[in-house]
Amino acid sequence: MDNPEVVWKKIQKMHEDGADKLMFISDFDCTLSKYKDSEGNRCNTTHAVIEGAMSVRHPELADKAAEMDKKYVQFEYCPIMTVEEKIPYMVEWWENSHNFAVQAKLTRQEVAEYVAKSRVYLRDLAKIYLKKIEENGLPHIVFSAGVGDIIENVFKNQVGYIPKGLHIISNMMVYDENNTCNGFTEPLIHTFNKNSTVLNNDMLFYEEIKGRKNVFLLGDSLGDSQMDLGVKDEGVALKIGFLNFNFDTLLDKYMEHYDIVILDDQTMAIPLEILDYILEKSSFENSVEDFKLSAIGKVEHGQNLIEAKASH
Repeated sequence: MDNPEVVWKKIQKMHEDGADKLMFISDFDCTLSKYKDSEGNRCNTTHAVIEGAMSVRHPELADKAAEMDKKYVQFEYCPIMTVEEKIPYMVEWWENSHNFAVQAKLTRQEVAEYVAKSRVYLRDLAKIYLKKIEENGLPHIVFSAGVGDIIENVFKNQVGYIPKGLHIISNMMVYDENNTCNGFTEPLIHTFNKNSTVLNNDMLFYEEIKGRKNVFLLGDSLGDSQMDLGVKDEGVALKIGFLNFNFDTLLDKYMEHYDIVILDDQTMAIPLEILDYILEKSSFENSVEDFKLSAIGKVEHGQNLIEAKASH
């Protein structure tokens, strides 16, 4: 935290305003899902699952997609390029990626089967975090530049269902009468346009978020920090960023865009701790120092927290 006092004031304001003023906006890949497993092995993103499914019948397409990823990822995370400079590369990357999926003629069943055996894992404590949001009747927008079909299947496989009040805004696969992918929904959603500019006013969740001015935001890229752009009459926005790699080169930039930056941690311990503070029914007198100590303690003893939460 660059300024713990400001963070604490935001949390206090969210608590005082109450749950009926609160909404959640989250990225999915490497935010709700893990960046790496407990042994340090890289986990899959939703696009990686599509590439894996392609490799079964069309390895040449999967190879092209992998080479393309290496080319474009450097632009996404470049610390000196502006967002405006990055956007044309992102559009080109996403369009090519979707075209490969269409060329592979993936079926709905193949996608579901490959998700089930993929290495997409929700973060430790994510299920508890998601269910706490659901149980309190809070709207949760999952804003993803990945593939929405994969996200739906991950929730069904690992949570058991798609939580009530959770809305997935993503690139959805379009299928023909034979359940073969023949396109993706428009507009295309990439890393740097995940905000209200790609939403339609007739989307069902608009009634759910009406009057909810405080935003609890989770992301893992610099673009994710702008997912609240366009929230009507926004009050307080608490932005938490997961920085999963290139700590030396990216930390300063992340600190500029997020209130809290979580380094190399594959749990939801900190967001869950903060959510507990905000939803606490009675008033509380905790100081910013208490909050910092609590947060530090949760990181240092994250495994203990995971075990304690899981036992309840």
